[in-house]
Amino acid sequence: MLSESDIQIRNILFDFGGIITDLDKQATIDAFKRLGTDVTPYVGNYAQKGPFAALETGRITARQFADEIMKQTANGTTEENIYEAWNRMLTGIPERRLQLLRELKQHYRLFLLSNINPIHWEFSRNHLFPSLPESYFEKLYLSYECGLAKPDRAIFEFFLRDSGMAAEETLFIDDSEDNCQSARALGFNVFHSRNRDDWMELFKDKPYAIHHPF
Repeated sequence: MLSESDIQIRNILFDFGGIITDLDKQATIDAFKRLGTDVTPYVGNYAQKGPFAALETGRITARQFADEIMKQTANGTTEENIYEAWNRMLTGIPERRLQLLRELKQHYRLFLLSNINPIHWEFSRNHLFPSLPESYFEKLYLSYECGLAKPDRAIFEFFLRDSGMAAEETLFIDDSEDNCQSARALGFNVFHSRNRDDWMELFKDKPYAIHHPF
């Protein structure tokens, strides 16, 4: 049973990149350079720009994205080359995180809220998760499907309306300060992850009690 000092959290809303899966932005930049283009101006730590941002919010399709990037690459570059280079950013989900998600699901309602594009998500579903992502999360809120992206408060409001969750009963875990500020302004409990796996320390004693001064 939770003690009175414990935060009364019923739901946990997870970011994906940098929280569930590890990322290597430089690996993607290097892969695109080998294709003859520099995507550094477009690829950020927490948000994308240009065609990468358009893909992430569903304003263009994966094929349209590839066609746009291929205009900037060396002759002979294929659509598959573009996808492979972009997916280099995703380096894997450690089993320790997946195991913790399995444990947490026994005690909380788990959701995913990610700024992500269809290329990355297809790769993640097929190669990073040992089983379907839906087996870990009750529902997935993906920016390219929602047409919205963090830190815009509209995507958090959409989550609250669609899920029926109460912000004050929900813990949001993200590695972007801007995203955390937007969620906090709407009444979410927020944990800003600054170091790899630090969010897991919230559950180190027992997976059903959160001991943290939000």
